[in-house]
Amino acid sequence: MKAYRKQAALLFGAVAVFSYFSIHFFPDQKETESITVMEDSQQDILQIYVLDQDNTLIPMDKKIETGKTTEDKIKMMIKAMCADQVKGDFSGVLGKGTEVSNVKIEGETASLYFNEQFATYEKSQELQVLEAITWGITQFPEIKTVKLFMGEELLTKMPLDQTPIPDPLSRELGINHFESASASLSDSNTILVYYVKDINGELYFVPKSKRIDGDDQDMETVVKEVLKDVSVTSNLQSPLYQDQIDTMELPRQEEQTLIVNMNNALLDSDRCAKQEAYEALILSLAGNFDVDEVKVYVEDNVVSLHGSNEEAVSVSALHYNPVPF
Repeated sequence: MKAYRKQAALLFGAVAVFSYFSIHFFPDQKETESITVMEDSQQDILQIYVLDQDNTLIPMDKKIETGKTTEDKIKMMIKAMCADQVKGDFSGVLGKGTEVSNVKIEGETASLYFNEQFATYEKSQELQVLEAITWGITQFPEIKTVKLFMGEELLTKMPLDQTPIPDPLSRELGINHFESASASLSDSNTILVYYVKDINGELYFVPKSKRIDGDDQDMETVVKEVLKDVSVTSNLQSPLYQDQIDTMELPRQEEQTLIVNMNNALLDSDRCAKQEAYEALILSLAGNFDVDEVKVYVEDNVVSLHGSNEEAVSVSALHYNPVPF
């Protein structure tokens, strides 16, 4: 009997030790969910652009120390997008060792002075390089246009495949066109739509420039295009289209707040907004209109991810796709 009790005690102890290590060192795998964060952060957020395995540019939010100057943030951003800094399911859009030796900000234009390693990116990804730099630099509200230098030479075309660099270089360049450089760069009649992409079980929001036939400054036209399906050849998903979400009345702007009234398809069974669809809508609207807030109604009630409330979503509070590496 003593021997049995001793064996039972040893077994119980082993189970307890295994359970402790299982909880602390082998946590359960979480279910797949969106990793968008739509709230204010207590830390500074730096947005970087990386490539997935399909050469799609994915914007990601990287937390950094507070108190950095815009010039310092730009240098940090360029370094974070290099091949030796990006891990996991993604790759850096810039070659290893690419650095910015100097940043000059004059008016609304930022001039970046790259070292010679700038020309070590993949030639086939030249347009993505140009898009990533342009969209990364113009994340700062005070910067609208960009000039690129290699050494002291102003670049009018990219070093490897000779893609022409627009003058001025701005977000009108577009992003994730999935088309040839010659076709994309000359087309200014585009809008920005956020889609969803599943990358190894995690959902990421992906901005894509979309050509439209109508006026890209007309609210009704833009909202209708945002709600349409993505191309059948794309590997992106459109939750707004899939859930048959539509507008109930024309969108309108009151001062610096954009207001849209959507149908019931935006809500789940708990009368809260469906997360992926709601966030894709907010991001797309904020990306196309110069407003401070976006307010979404369903049946004359303001909705959010947590049910009805009286709050609009602040554009400056949109943080999404936190860096997973």
